[in-house]
Amino acid sequence: MSDIKKIGDILILIGGIVGLIEGILAILGWAPFLPTIAWGWGGLIIGILGIIFSLIALVNSGTIKIKALEFKNKWLVVLIMGILMYLFASGLGGVLVIIGSLLLLVK
Repeated sequence: MSDIKKIGDILILIGGIVGLIEGILAILGWAPFLPTIAWGWGGLIIGILGIIFSLIALVNSGTIKIKALEFKNKWLVVLIMGILMYLFASGLGGVLVIIGSLLLLVK
């Protein structure tokens, strides 16, 4: 595995963990680290979305093994989850996952 792919995996791991933390903080009612689009939904919905998107990104990067959430085209799924994380739940985590997934694409 090349160094760029290792850096991409590390960025996805860090972004997924940050997304999980921000999802938990949103459920508890504390403000996330970076402003996100709340769409007028409560913190509970945003927190649950953040946790789900982060888990899907972590599963498809190979960090966590959950058979039901694995997909074939991993970098594309991780990129989409990063975009959704950025839009709905976790600004910083989403950016890290997006950058990491783009680095996975580089050969």
